[in-house]
Amino acid sequence: MTVQTWIDSTRDMLLTDYVEEYATLQASLAASAAVQSVSFTLPAAVVPGVVTGSTFEIGTELFYVYDVSPAGAATVQRGFRGSDVAAHDAGDIVIVNPKFPSYQILKALNDDLLDLASPQNGMFQIGTVDLTYSTSQAGYDLASVTDEILGIHSVTWSDSGSENAEPDLRKYALKRNRNTSDFASGYALVLYDSAEAGRTIRVSYKTSYNAVASATTALSTVGIHTGGYDLPPLGAAMRLMATRPIRREFLDEQGFSRRAEEVPAGGPSASMRDLRALRADRVNAEATRLDAQYPTFWQRG
Repeated sequence: MTVQTWIDSTRDMLLTDYVEEYATLQASLAASAAVQSVSFTLPAAVVPGVVTGSTFEIGTELFYVYDVSPAGAATVQRGFRGSDVAAHDAGDIVIVNPKFPSYQILKALNDDLLDLASPQNGMFQIGTVDLTYSTSQAGYDLASVTDEILGIHSVTWSDSGSENAEPDLRKYALKRNRNTSDFASGYALVLYDSAEAGRTIRVSYKTSYNAVASATTALSTVGIHTGGYDLPPLGAAMRLMATRPIRREFLDEQGFSRRAEEVPAGGPSASMRDLRALRADRVNAEATRLDAQYPTFWQRG
């Protein structure tokens, strides 16, 4: 599964039964020219939504239409509104005037992944780093750690003998913002318990989820448990709903015109409340799952 699954799920929640206008690309586009002519399998002249001042997207790139020629080719600005310019193949799907462009959904997904790992929500993934214990050393640089450390879950060491008990080092402190000339990572793990010289110390730490770079990023690389795959689309939908309504509240589409009394004041807010309540329940469930998987048995200091 890829991030495209999350993008589609987010859009499904926001648009429900509303179907946007689709077309297909006639010839491939390189990721080079800022302004160029784009042709569709059907000429732009017969794709109703492609007119001067309209937009369309291919993948996560948004295009702005400057002009449509008599022959039906559109002159466009690429990478519109800060979306990333990318190469596209002939036959790729084009979404005309997307209400929720994919580049915005992608950003909202990344924002929500950060939010899920906040202390308020209590979710995280576990990272590990191995150190070598020295009897002459108290502070250790977590040099190979490139993630944000939210907190230490456990510190163990590989004891000698056949028992393989992996004893815990219960007394330690994580110090942040250290002088990087002494601790290159900026993190210092100070041990107040001892182990055998030369033994491997395994540090397990809580960290936030990995950002997604594109629609093709595999969900397995994000670090979120598969049981929580529904959470980022829920959060992204909420973020995009903050300024725009869900489909059932739209007032601007022919065929779905709504009288004022059918969409009372606060209607979009009700949709937001539904999403917020569902997300809160799911966040609590997944945070509880993580607490069960990685319990804390004592206070370390």
